[in-house]
Amino acid sequence: MQKNNDKPLFEVKNLTVEYHSGDAIIHAVSGVSFDLKPGETLGLVGETGAGKTTIARASLRILPEYSVERVDGEILYNGEDVLKMNDGQLRKLRGEHISMIFQDPMTALNPVKTVISQIAEGYREHHQCSAAEANQVAIKMLEMVGIVAQRANDYPHQFSGGMKQRVVIALALACSPKVLIADEPTTALDVTIQAQVLDLIKGLRDELGTAMILITHDLGIVADVCDKVCVIYAGRIVESGTKEDIFDHPTHPYTQGLFAALPDLEHNVRRLKPIEGLPPDPSEERRFCDFMDRCPHRCRECKGFDKNTMVEVSPGHYTRCWRTEGKEA
Repeated sequence: MQKNNDKPLFEVKNLTVEYHSGDAIIHAVSGVSFDLKPGETLGLVGETGAGKTTIARASLRILPEYSVERVDGEILYNGEDVLKMNDGQLRKLRGEHISMIFQDPMTALNPVKTVISQIAEGYREHHQCSAAEANQVAIKMLEMVGIVAQRANDYPHQFSGGMKQRVVIALALACSPKVLIADEPTTALDVTIQAQVLDLIKGLRDELGTAMILITHDLGIVADVCDKVCVIYAGRIVESGTKEDIFDHPTHPYTQGLFAALPDLEHNVRRLKPIEGLPPDPSEERRFCDFMDRCPHRCRECKGFDKNTMVEVSPGHYTRCWRTEGKEA
């Protein structure tokens, strides 16, 4: 897709999020930075618990207040810091400018309201229009995602999982947001419905010119949809670059491990190659590389490596590993 604007629309700068759990402090996200231009799609990739959803929820200021200990950094939309906005500014931002497709459609929809009323409610809030006009827009959005108008007055429990996900997408896109955050939108769907939902998201992105952050652990989806990729591990970005950089020249041992664990149709192997070990305890402060204990290349120099250092391997391609410093991808 052609990008006509080189100025970032959405920027995250040095984002840090900590939770409290009992007496422990959970370091969920540490020093994450990336940017997104109009019409661009960024993939956030990583295993469960890496901090992807926390980044998404922080972007909309919808983190659970009862457990958040600290949120630092900047989240800029059109140059304005979301973390400094008041309640009125946030209500205008959410839905109209930045919207989110939540991971589980079962809990994202209100079970006691019809789908048309849920979509129309947000549209009326942002456009101050009549109920009839909002209902017309809601029906149009449902038809855009492949749901006939006759089902607009149905309740969420009357839809299948894939249809619920389509309703959630219609809800997120009702006000034509400039930035769409899709948090694992296909995780609970079968393969056929996954393909339909991905085609739908790509089509709407191209039609509306929406910038998108796609959160997933499925590298196949990333290859199909994304322009840029950030690989997240233990709350930090360990490698970032264009899709071609990450897929053709993975340099961080964790990224290489993710690709090595994928099935290869050209080779007959008895077992896949997993990444040995477990992620570090998020309640512990780490003074060296987060991946060191699981890395097949670990050595004494890893303990002296500044965990906050990102090394530029090639223009626009960064990795958090001292072994790549001064080397081309």
